[in-house]
Amino acid sequence: MDTNELLALLVRHREDLGRWLDDEQYQHFLAMLERLREAGADAERAAMAVMGIIRSLWPVPDEAGELARLLHDYGRSAAATATVPTEDVVLAALEALYAAPAAEPEHRAVEPGDRPAPPPEREEPSVADLVAAARRRLLAAPSRAAGPGAGGSADVIVLADPETGRRSPEFQFDPDTGRPLDIVVRINRILLADRDPWGAADWWLGGNSWLGGAPATLLGRVPDDRLADAALALVEEDAR
Repeated sequence: MDTNELLALLVRHREDLGRWLDDEQYQHFLAMLERLREAGADAERAAMAVMGIIRSLWPVPDEAGELARLLHDYGRSAAATATVPTEDVVLAALEALYAAPAAEPEHRAVEPGDRPAPPPEREEPSVADLVAAARRRLLAAPSRAAGPGAGGSADVIVLADPETGRRSPEFQFDPDTGRPLDIVVRINRILLADRDPWGAADWWLGGNSWLGGAPATLLGRVPDDRLADAALALVEEDAR
């Protein structure tokens, strides 16, 4: 299954997605599709966007039947088979998926002159809504209270939680010593975590097609230099 087939699958099962994802999860799914649209003809960015789409659909349970099976099958090979869809295909998919899945109406006798009610419209999320949803997702990851002076340098990511104050994602620290891992400090500096802590956190906690998973989950499992190269590739791409 390539990316065009994936989009067709999602449109075909849009009512099922509305059934299995809550509103916040559905908005995050749409945000990942927007990322695919923004990738344009860039194959690497398109592949990363596809991984983001697959990750956004993790809440779809096995009980979703055929939809879940196809998603799980596709997810295993997404990085290898992701293709760049045409802009028309992406826009058509977004148009269909922004429409709210229609709820089944209660059965009643049709009266003469009755006209079918139009389906409810789903409001297109604002940029602020999408940013807020992404930040809630990052703040949901395990974290600890930021230490004194944290946030003044790029060594450690510090996120501002409106409820609990300044937090540092837990993956950054050695579980035995409590000190920041050397490779985390190295990569946070590459990502300029002091200037863009949310972007740095999203890189660590989001899917990465180069690495085959979220970098934070791969610490100690893949070579440090490979993690650093993936971060450098992102910075170099953004600088173009």
